[in-house]
Amino acid sequence: MNAFEGLDIFTGHQRVGSLGRSQLQARAYVFNYFPAVPDEQAVSLTMPVLPDQYLFQHGVHPIFQMNLPEGELREMLRNSFQKAVQNFDDLSLLAIVGQSQIGRVRIALPGREPEAMPPQSVQELKSYTGSEDLFADLMQRFGRYSGVSGVQPKVLVRDNETVAAASAAGEPEQVTYRDATHIVKAWNPERFPQLAANEYFCMLAAERCGLEVPAVELAAEGRLLIVRRFDLDGSGGYLGFEDFCVLNGLATDDKYLGSYQDVAERIREFVSPHRVHDAMEQYFLMLALTCGVRNGDAHLKNFGVLYGHAEAEIRLAPAYDIVSTTPYLPNDSLALLFGGSKFFPQRKALVTFGRRFCGLTERRVSQLLDWVVHGMESTLADIADYRDGHPEFTGVGERMLAVWREGMADLQGHG
Repeated sequence: MNAFEGLDIFTGHQRVGSLGRSQLQARAYVFNYFPAVPDEQAVSLTMPVLPDQYLFQHGVHPIFQMNLPEGELREMLRNSFQKAVQNFDDLSLLAIVGQSQIGRVRIALPGREPEAMPPQSVQELKSYTGSEDLFADLMQRFGRYSGVSGVQPKVLVRDNETVAAASAAGEPEQVTYRDATHIVKAWNPERFPQLAANEYFCMLAAERCGLEVPAVELAAEGRLLIVRRFDLDGSGGYLGFEDFCVLNGLATDDKYLGSYQDVAERIREFVSPHRVHDAMEQYFLMLALTCGVRNGDAHLKNFGVLYGHAEAEIRLAPAYDIVSTTPYLPNDSLALLFGGSKFFPQRKALVTFGRRFCGLTERRVSQLLDWVVHGMESTLADIADYRDGHPEFTGVGERMLAVWREGMADLQGHG
């Protein structure tokens, strides 16, 4: 891959603009819409279709930063491509992974179309029992198709059964899930052992407390977590998705800035008015569960919105990326400020937050907190059963049970 000056940007299947390096400022990038692009094809809710140039001075614009790989995947891609690519920066990384990423934005070299990614049977991953490093193989095969953020090792895969089902429903081949349908997550055994099981049980509790969640499944004897993408539109295409770094105009590195109050304000600003009340209830459940399971990583990138196109209705995205962090980091705290502090709050403070910033009645807030306690309590037995059948999970499982009980006591006002 040779050096290049810019990339073509697509929303869905429509080529809408170009992204390139600024000729005037170092580490600054510019985006231009092509002429006659309709308003509904805007690349972001924060970047409406205008004739003017969009300049961003801290790397590529937030909507394009949103899905840049981090951690092990980024390092693998850098090692694989930096010899072949001059000036390996975020634009270079987008040229590699931008053809397949979360949301409806796609990226390709000028004049080209985004590639369709090769299929992979998710069922085979679920039933894998071999001793080889399955995830390392997935990284090598699908890393360059994996426009997905996060430090946790993960790749995107395109499940051939899901594609076949969409085709059977009458979707033409050229628009039937040409990119990923699932996210496959692993974990670093030295830093965060058993993280896939940890997240699985957190997501199970989330569903049981009334949150909308993507389908998740533990696979390969607990070595992988397979997550069905929640931005599939059901018709062989992809919904628009933007996290709250993008909605705040912030770079990914700023994901720990701000407060949970700020997120509530952005929900009111961006979510369609008739959906705001439900979004606030879902957001409050997310925040309460974050406190209950002691999740210290609920930052701005772990909340988002979904929409069909830039002029369509906007709703809060399902809950995702929920983990108990204190079993690994005993002194961990909230990722964002809550009432000026990052300490995990107790019931009284959460009730005040729900009334003041989410517009909920005290009775409804109390009911939602009880739902979270129920969701967590009903999942304790699943964690204990899994611990008993998987000795490798014993240490993490015991710590999860302890911190969940502590969190539940806080939510009930017994802390």
